[in-house]
Amino acid sequence: MKNTYYITQRELYAYFASPIAYIMMAFFLAFSGALFSIFFNQSPSTAELNTIMRGWSGSVGFFLLIFVSIITIRLIAEEQRTGTLELLLTSPVRDWEVVLGKFLATAVLLLLTLAFTFFYILLMVMFGGRPDWGPVLSGYLGLFLVGGVAAAFGILASSLTQSQAVAAVIGILVCIVLWFLGPLFVTSGPTSGDWWSVALNYASLQSHVDSFSRGSPDLKDIFYYVTLIILFLGITVQILKMRRGE
Repeated sequence: MKNTYYITQRELYAYFASPIAYIMMAFFLAFSGALFSIFFNQSPSTAELNTIMRGWSGSVGFFLLIFVSIITIRLIAEEQRTGTLELLLTSPVRDWEVVLGKFLATAVLLLLTLAFTFFYILLMVMFGGRPDWGPVLSGYLGLFLVGGVAAAFGILASSLTQSQAVAAVIGILVCIVLWFLGPLFVTSGPTSGDWWSVALNYASLQSHVDSFSRGSPDLKDIFYYVTLIILFLGITVQILKMRRGE
């Protein structure tokens, strides 16, 4: 795990050594703050804070996919373009350590970004709001898992090409499709009994967010997100193994 730690440290430094991380975090915080203000104006009673959080987390979850997809495009694509990936792969480090280190660096950045949005909740508490902290904290867990899926697929997309622009397009488009998979293709709803309807609704990222914002996350929803993260990271590891010629 020592190699994973060093790769995580290196990627975190790369994030904050360039203005990209700061710019993207600023955009995300501005956008999420504007959404919070909109939902609060629709339900100004501080007693309805949990209702506000439920609507806010669902909307922010979609934008989070785009935010994370953009910050992950350089993780492998840039190394392929500059030739440093070959040096990394020929060093005494395992492929899964490379992928895990890059994922953990993105997860730390994601966690830090979400932590800044907690200021909105604290601000409402200062003005007399009394939130039920269970739904609030589980809502943040749901957002973190959604971002984790986007990070895992963003790294996968970055491993497929040397172009960061192409990686961004692939990552964003696939994440958007996964988010809207149920609403786009399921017209009769999961209660109709059609196997494809149930499958598409279950595969949709959006369909698993609601239980977190209600404060009662289902184990199957956590399992779904964790499975996607492992799947995407595992595919990326196999791609790197192919580049090694194994």
